[in-house]
Amino acid sequence: MWMDHKNISKMKTVISYWLTRCRLNIALLQKQEYIPRITEQARLTGIDFYSVYYRGSQYKIESILSRICKSESFILLAPSRKQVQMQKALECVPLVMEPESGFYKSPLVVLDFQSLYPSVMIAHNYCYSTMIGRVRELKLNNNEIGVAKFSLRRDILKLLDEHIEIAPNGVAYVDSSIRKSTLAKMLEDILDTRSVVKKTMSDLGSRNDALKRILNSKQLALKLIANVTYGYASASFSGRMPCSDLADSIVQTGREILENAIEFIESDPGWGAKVVYGDTDSLFVYLPGKTRAEAFRIGQAMAKGVTSRNRAPIYLNFEKVYHPCLLLSKKRYVGFKYEKDSNKSPNFDAKGIETVRRDGHPAQQKITEKCLRILFETKNLSEVKRYVQSEFVKIHKGHIMVQDFCFAKEVK
Repeated sequence: MWMDHKNISKMKTVISYWLTRCRLNIALLQKQEYIPRITEQARLTGIDFYSVYYRGSQYKIESILSRICKSESFILLAPSRKQVQMQKALECVPLVMEPESGFYKSPLVVLDFQSLYPSVMIAHNYCYSTMIGRVRELKLNNNEIGVAKFSLRRDILKLLDEHIEIAPNGVAYVDSSIRKSTLAKMLEDILDTRSVVKKTMSDLGSRNDALKRILNSKQLALKLIANVTYGYASASFSGRMPCSDLADSIVQTGREILENAIEFIESDPGWGAKVVYGDTDSLFVYLPGKTRAEAFRIGQAMAKGVTSRNRAPIYLNFEKVYHPCLLLSKKRYVGFKYEKDSNKSPNFDAKGIETVRRDGHPAQQKITEKCLRILFETKNLSEVKRYVQSEFVKIHKGHIMVQDFCFAKEVK
């Protein structure tokens, strides 16, 4: 077909446009390492690439859990929507303390429980397969747990005797000497494998970047599966096999562990510590009057002490020291971060505030971050005030870049 020069030019523009779009999409996928991550998830969970992408996390857990259940001669429950809606509502909530907002000049130690909910399930043998029932409502016939009803042998409690553990929410479980938790078996395999993968990455050092990227994708996939296992049990509205009693046992045990850790940390007069913020599995501990070197020593002693008071594999990890730090509200804080005592210069670390939020504009982010840096370095509000005034003078005079005052919003 004959085409004039004008039509050929238009066609070239269209083709060039679509080629550019394709190249940018491929570049984005490569930058995010999206395909390797999905591929590793597919390998680990034993499901196809398409299902990893389009199906939810519950499907991935079931793919692993069903294989373990088959080896144990168990069958997964398949409750109806009505059964899910009829089960007891969730009652327990994780411990989230309201932070004591303020500027902390002395060191603030951050402690974090490593994979708290998976560790609780392993340590206390919590599982669908190890539950006996709610202690206050325990009966021989139509004993109700989550969406299921079942009967018990008349002499079951006498036979089990010393092998029963009662969770803080009043649900009884058998210990691992009678029956090993199926969820614990799955999570132990996942966490052990992840530990081996991370050690291999560490041993590689700066060698073989391609292999390190594959291993990183693998450990991220393992972390995702471990962290959403609790959600699988607690998904009371959209869940495929929810169990509110099991979910409450995990949350309430996690809450007690955190409360006991706070009591232990604040009871030592030599540390002089005060927990100023706690959120589900992490603690912010203020050490007034202590040096940064003392904060590292005390923080590591706290982590070791709390870990020794809990069952394995529950482990409190010493994460970092903020010095100084500004606590604003839940999940909103900023400070100079030191991860090792040998760090000479700190990293500026912010969570949930304007410097890292994407609903403002670049000028706001830059000015806020500079103000905080001046405050942390000088501890002098007059210096902060002087800087802010100088920036507003520039804005009034028009000595600015327009790009710094552009808002970027998602278009739907």
